[in-house]
Amino acid sequence: MSRLHGHIIRFSVIDCVLLLLLLMTGFGGAGATITLFALLSTLLIIPLGVVSIVLLHRKSTGGLNVGIANLSLTGSLFLIIGVLGLYSYAISTEGSILLPVALTLLGVSTLRRVATMRNEAYSAWYHSHAASANYSEGNSEMLSTCSGCDSILAIIPAKMTKEDVCPNCGCLLVSSD
Repeated sequence: MSRLHGHIIRFSVIDCVLLLLLLMTGFGGAGATITLFALLSTLLIIPLGVVSIVLLHRKSTGGLNVGIANLSLTGSLFLIIGVLGLYSYAISTEGSILLPVALTLLGVSTLRRVATMRNEAYSAWYHSHAASANYSEGNSEMLSTCSGCDSILAIIPAKMTKEDVCPNCGCLLVSSD
């Protein structure tokens, strides 16, 4: 889970850097309305992104909610700017189509990280709980990592046996202790 957490933090940093680069380049010569919308939105989201990155890195109590809000707003902004850019390109066929396509894909990719952060297993790990109430019975699926190759696996603790092996490296998932 710590690798997944690090990935989410790095992804948030990359999103902030890309927003700053877009802010400095004027959003690829998009129309005045799109540029004004993107400018105002970016100026609001960048401080939220910085706060989110710091809180997630420190694993602060409210960091998970701020991180979810940051990735939701950032992903939505990328998606909206990308779709508006594609629409603008379709109408006037001026400028490059590459930037709107890339922003649309980045928006979708950023919004996919929100579902990961809302996962109960990730939330329980983030808040440093040994086991949440849902997992004390062991009947629900949770995320775990292989001790041999650090692959992220979905497991059901109640159904684990000492013969279960990692599908990637073949290491035993349950120790004999």
